[in-house]
Amino acid sequence: MMKRAAHQPVTEALTIFGGIYVKAYTVPDALTLLPQHSHEYGHVTAVTSGAVRVWQDGRLLGEFRAPSLIQIPAHTMHGFLTLEPKTGLLCIHNADHADPDGEPVVAAENNLVFEEDVSSPSL
Repeated sequence: MMKRAAHQPVTEALTIFGGIYVKAYTVPDALTLLPQHSHEYGHVTAVTSGAVRVWQDGRLLGEFRAPSLIQIPAHTMHGFLTLEPKTGLLCIHNADHADPDGEPVVAAENNLVFEEDVSSPSL
């Protein structure tokens, strides 16, 4: 099992405008793993600061340093590993394909299993 990173990704901004959904977030720590997932529709992820290593369908796609644009096809499992602290990412989707709550449709996702926080007392 993995320990949860102390500093989780922080959503900096979220907007839907002109039919485009954009979520901007920053990952505070280097070597933070963002688990693989896929969407019903293709989209673009922009690296706005720092750098990431990217996998698509379990295959290493490469390393991308800001400024970079990464095309993510529909139904492609994709995940990221930050290579530098304060890595910034923009997820850019067609808002016309959003869930009723306004979020991009997730087709599949992997979740990480974390060790229990050893600093918490057991009840």
